[in-house]
Amino acid sequence: MLQEIYINNFILIDEVRLEFFAGLNVLTGETGAGKSIIIDALNLIMGERIKTDFVRDSGRKAIAQAIFDLQTNDEARNFLLENNLLEDDQVIVSREILPSGRSSARINGSNVPLSILKNLAGYLLDMHLQHENQNILQPERYLHYIDSINPEIEQQANQVAEIFNRLTNKQQQLQDFIVNRKQRLEKMEFLNFQVKEIESGHLQVGEKEELIVLREKIQNANKLMDGSVKILNLLYSSDNASTAYDLIFDAADIARELDNYQPFASMAAPLQEIYYALQEMASRLNSFKDSLDFEPGLLDHIEKRLYDIEKLENKYGKDINELLNFLDQSKQDLDILTDNQESQYELEKDIAMLEAEYFQEANRLTGLRQKAGLLLENKVYVELQQLDMPYLKFAVEFSARENPGVNGIDTVDFMFSPNPGEMMRPVAEIASGGEISRFILALKKALAEVYHIPTLIFDEIDVGLGGTALNTVAAKLAELSKSHQVILVTHSPQVASYADNHYAIEKLVKNGHTFTVVNRLDREAQVKELARMLGGDKYSQLTLEHAREMLHKK
Repeated sequence: MLQEIYINNFILIDEVRLEFFAGLNVLTGETGAGKSIIIDALNLIMGERIKTDFVRDSGRKAIAQAIFDLQTNDEARNFLLENNLLEDDQVIVSREILPSGRSSARINGSNVPLSILKNLAGYLLDMHLQHENQNILQPERYLHYIDSINPEIEQQANQVAEIFNRLTNKQQQLQDFIVNRKQRLEKMEFLNFQVKEIESGHLQVGEKEELIVLREKIQNANKLMDGSVKILNLLYSSDNASTAYDLIFDAADIARELDNYQPFASMAAPLQEIYYALQEMASRLNSFKDSLDFEPGLLDHIEKRLYDIEKLENKYGKDINELLNFLDQSKQDLDILTDNQESQYELEKDIAMLEAEYFQEANRLTGLRQKAGLLLENKVYVELQQLDMPYLKFAVEFSARENPGVNGIDTVDFMFSPNPGEMMRPVAEIASGGEISRFILALKKALAEVYHIPTLIFDEIDVGLGGTALNTVAAKLAELSKSHQVILVTHSPQVASYADNHYAIEKLVKNGHTFTVVNRLDREAQVKELARMLGGDKYSQLTLEHAREMLHKK
């Protein structure tokens, strides 16, 4: 709620600091005393444009500042937190106007654009001024009022919002899928080509190394054959001379015959081992020599095979191991894309199911809202009856949204007809006036439990009223002040008599200069102010007694 307002060098006010409290705060004073200056200052604090005549003394700046208590105002706290402006359970909002006409806006000492100030104002107070609309008549808020009437609506609305968010997420996935379909198909085609190309190579780990060795063997076959033959002739078999095998055999035979003597005895066994070793070497060399008999064209085949392997390596990896790893990854990517292709049908199926669920729950939400709308209509009707406005009609009108959304499928409007036979029109389009003021009072009273803006300001809501209607309006304002802080400017003693806190605004002339001063009245001063409002400055003792009786009855 509004705790304090400070005004300096503003229009007729040199300096004033007003402390406001919970309940009904009333501002009274003679016509022209400057009651509207307080309203102008509050308007300025809440982000309205400056006027050239706001600065009283052109030699110094004008200041309008307000302090609000946020302890029970979660919406304002959250807004300040989102904008990094929250400090504690209070917020200080100020406007300064320099003599040059330039102005600044601050929240908790930080300079802010007027848009931030205006948005914050919507969470702090609602000003009902003559010839101006106010927060409660903003159509975008109507659905919130309806949803706040019944806790079951809020639960159902949360469920609808959750389904809608899931639905939009699936729809976005499908849209992305469709938009990227061409790219996906192109990638699938490319992966298919790569997989087939690599698989057609029938690659085996270590194959390239074996082919290189075989190629070198073929290329050196003549040299290898010549060497093999020469070694065999020297070691094992020769038509022209004795071989190492023959000579060792003869030596071993002699050593065996003389094995009774040393060193022959110790030589027999080693010579026998060399004999068998030469036999084994010759056998292996013969096998190797036989392997040098290659089929015609084998070398060309090897060269072609190595060329194909190196071609794949140049495209997909430095060796066969990397090629095979690349093949495995490409197959996995292809499987994923294939699964995604199939998932389009799953997405479409999920979307159809979520759409059906959404409209089922949204229709249920509509039913709950329509019941709440009827309840609000009845509440407003009761208030209008008590305000002596039996012919004024009010209706909550529902229609289908053009595009279903997170808040369901409903749009809502508050409709109004002031007189019998007149067509119902949206409340937001109605003209200002005393009758409208009473209607808005009835609407705020009916919505008191769900209209969470803590401070309500009324500027002469009682204009043009008298008798029973005026007394009823006064009582309604007093009732409304039990759930909201109410600040109002009035000329009516009936309304002022209900004040929990009464402020008198007076215009004084000093040293040729006009000043506006504001004083909070004690009980006896309040009686005198009511008497002045009843009978003028020259009120009688009887008028004083009447004023005391009014205060006593409230």
